[in-house]
Amino acid sequence: MSDDRKNFLSQLMTHSAKYMGIVIIGLCLSACSESWKEEVQLQDGRILVVERELISEGGGDEWASNRSGTKPKEYVIRFVNPDQSGKEIEWRSIKKSPQTWPEIPLVLDMASGKPVILSIVAISPGCEVYSKYVHQDGRWIEEPLPEQFAQRTTNLLFGSHKEMPAFVSLKDKHIRNNYVGVRNKHLQVGPNHKVCG
Repeated sequence: MSDDRKNFLSQLMTHSAKYMGIVIIGLCLSACSESWKEEVQLQDGRILVVERELISEGGGDEWASNRSGTKPKEYVIRFVNPDQSGKEIEWRSIKKSPQTWPEIPLVLDMASGKPVILSIVAISPGCEVYSKYVHQDGRWIEEPLPEQFAQRTTNLLFGSHKEMPAFVSLKDKHIRNNYVGVRNKHLQVGPNHKVCG
């Protein structure tokens, strides 16, 4: 093979690799996903292993997590209903803050044989509200929360973290949720429906 042909092929491969890198980064900026499994302890003491996923999208500018140029788009939880063996259930965040950040699930539990999720979403700068969803008849239904209700400790990993492992144990989650920077309103749900400050 001639030197000219070798140089041409070398340059073509270099440009192709750069182009593919740009395409991959572009795809990630438009929608990336981070997934993991985590142990969740229900109020009755049972431990479930749930699948978690954070889907991100391009944008965010100065609000971008980790200055990556992306921001959370949607949180997803998949789990097998412990009271109906083998039936998988999926929850996806529905509400968005005025800055289009999705609501964050904080608690997964069972009540009267039905899965329940409690989440939090911003409604204005510095103010957030909790929401409650109950899974019945094959779909999630939002149940209004009173202005004050019994406080619950968060049992889901809050947000996502750098270098997420594929599996998060209860012990690991306790350490991760209590790292500096996570506010109390994300480590618990309630006792007030609205939290400001």
